[in-house]
Amino acid sequence: MIKRSLTVLRYHLLRPSSLVPVVLAAGIVLAQSVAAPASARQQAPQTPIQHEVTVALKLIHVCVTDKKGNPVPDLAIGDFTVTDNGQPVKITDFERRILRAAKDAKQEAADKPEAKPDLVMTPVPSVRPSIRKFFLFFDLAFNNLRGVAKAKKAAFHFLDTQVGPNDEVGVITYSAFGGIKVHEFLTGDHAKIRDAVEALSQKASLGRAEEIEDRYWRLIQEWSEPDPKQPSDGSAGQGGIKPPAQVIEARALRSEAKRLTQEFIQSLTALAKSLRYVPDQKQFILFSSGVPTSVIYGGQIGNPNYTRLGAGGSEVDLGDSTLRKLNEAMYREFAVSGCTFYSFDTRESAKGADLFGWDIRRLESGGGSVTSTQSLFQDSTSLFKDDKVTGRDFLKRFSDVTGGQYFSSMDQYEKNLDQVQAMTGTYYVLGYPVNERWDGKYHEVKVEVKRKGCEVRAQAGYFNPKPYSEYSDLEKQLHLFDLALNERALSRMPDKVPMTTLSSGAEGIARLAVLAKLPGEVTAKFAGKRTEFVVIFFDEEGEIKDMVREETNPASLRGRDLSFAAGATLKPGDYSCRLVIRDMDTGMSAVASAKATVVKPQITGLQLGTPLVLEARTGCSFLSAGSKNAREAFPWAEIYPFDSSLFSPILKELPPNTASIQVVIPCAFPGGGQSELAMSANLVNAASGERSPLTVSRMDRVQKGPLEVLTLELPTANIAPGTYYLHFYAQDRATGSLGHAFTTLAIPRR
Repeated sequence: MIKRSLTVLRYHLLRPSSLVPVVLAAGIVLAQSVAAPASARQQAPQTPIQHEVTVALKLIHVCVTDKKGNPVPDLAIGDFTVTDNGQPVKITDFERRILRAAKDAKQEAADKPEAKPDLVMTPVPSVRPSIRKFFLFFDLAFNNLRGVAKAKKAAFHFLDTQVGPNDEVGVITYSAFGGIKVHEFLTGDHAKIRDAVEALSQKASLGRAEEIEDRYWRLIQEWSEPDPKQPSDGSAGQGGIKPPAQVIEARALRSEAKRLTQEFIQSLTALAKSLRYVPDQKQFILFSSGVPTSVIYGGQIGNPNYTRLGAGGSEVDLGDSTLRKLNEAMYREFAVSGCTFYSFDTRESAKGADLFGWDIRRLESGGGSVTSTQSLFQDSTSLFKDDKVTGRDFLKRFSDVTGGQYFSSMDQYEKNLDQVQAMTGTYYVLGYPVNERWDGKYHEVKVEVKRKGCEVRAQAGYFNPKPYSEYSDLEKQLHLFDLALNERALSRMPDKVPMTTLSSGAEGIARLAVLAKLPGEVTAKFAGKRTEFVVIFFDEEGEIKDMVREETNPASLRGRDLSFAAGATLKPGDYSCRLVIRDMDTGMSAVASAKATVVKPQITGLQLGTPLVLEARTGCSFLSAGSKNAREAFPWAEIYPFDSSLFSPILKELPPNTASIQVVIPCAFPGGGQSELAMSANLVNAASGERSPLTVSRMDRVQKGPLEVLTLELPTANIAPGTYYLHFYAQDRATGSLGHAFTTLAIPRR
């Protein structure tokens, strides 16, 4: 079973304007999207699945501070009032939580090994153990190299001193070319988070939006200033002169910056909507220089240097109405999704004291004077640069709307992270019963405190659950990867699905396949018209190396035992494999896991693939994932051919009273040609190590391209109960080549 704490799932969240297949961190673009194919999405809408109204406990995460911003830790249940859509509700569950700083908890644990708790709770009715959820969000599009470097240092400090053992952390980046990328979803394995942060490349940061905006306004201002030596005919520009090439270029660059800003806002909005369904409050630590305010809202009233366009101020930049609406919607979506942003402005990490930089540039271009005082306020590295062409207001409003805090001094990240710890480490959990309807409607929540002088930060609202069939493609992807990594994921069946792996080195190609067996009680629960099977192959570093997807109509499979097979071409190494089976109408799912080692194919010598054990059984179904290029994937019918109407794979122990089994073994010969094989089999008791020969009662041989596939029949009636290693040895009498393969065999008590 793949542990969440032992995997790193990296994938691109799709941009809302262009839903394309998932892009893996390894740089592999999947040939098929994990989202529903276009043809399926264009089908007529189906009748929604009906859900009964249930009474659920709604939990609200609340932070309370005094006028100085310090947490208030001593409130009681009677100090709070809550309204849901304007209606007062009765708080039935209440918890007060005070978490020590991670460094203090670690020191206490070192001093007193028996003292383990890092959480102080009041003796009031318990809701459930709360886990703080943090996302380290590195904005690489609106940032700079020094800012990203300082952000990584701050992230390491946060992991070392602020994160507790029960906290879950994720790593997200945004880049102009890659969009939003989740390097690590929420996990308690903080070592994996460190690795993800360490691997971040600073080269992906652009950091030009502020520079472009600043240059644009400076050129516009220069062009707008009347030249007393030039007579004016009343047209735009200096003395009626058309905009110079520099101004035209600056306008073009600014248009491109607006386009990138729109993609940035839309991508974050899609992320916010998807996070509605991730439970609990999510704390974002955002490292960014922000979007220049003037790109969205234009020149601000009262600041003539940033409103005047053209000679005499004949034009006014009132901002971009589209960006303004999208930006406000993004703030709102994060607020109602239970996300709080603590914004660290990385702009200051790139500032310098070059107070004459602007004057020097003007002199080099033939204008201005070193005595100009205006340059003090316009230099791109000046501490006095106008905030309207920086991202300060963008970041500050982001934090204000979501109930977080804006930190302007990146160099003081240690002190600022202490403040984050104080605000997120002292909080309350309020619970009240609601009638949970599957209609996806929004509920506005307001939390107030009776004690005077207190400021409340709480989730602005929540959305009712909605049918899985109404999920967006992005939400379905988040659901899929949550299933693949999260042992506690919703919509998962409690049933266990056994799975094994088989490998083959035929034709010099290292291939790995998974084979899972779904019992009839599992397939009966897939009530929709579409069921998908997604297999994810993780290497030993937790990187996704391949993904295979198959979709089918389960009508003919429902209630029957089903064997599912899929494979991939992989490099030699250790792998963890995860299979997610999901009803695409209801979201109901089952999950299976297995581990395997892929060895380097031999150039010479006889090669045996992993033995596949079969029982004589009818009434079972078999489904294998197809591939456009069977040679490069796993040609199941060529490597492991068997009659699925008569036989079924055995993945656990043999059924009671099984008299014999069949074993399929693919064989590859050096140089091809005919062979003269001699086969033998041995059983090794896993408990005692005792070895005993096993008779091969029959052997059939079938040529499948470059492979010779052997089907052996072995008697099992006289084998004592227990777990065994079943070894097979082959020798080609013509060449003397030897081959070996083994599998596990479990004999039940009769």
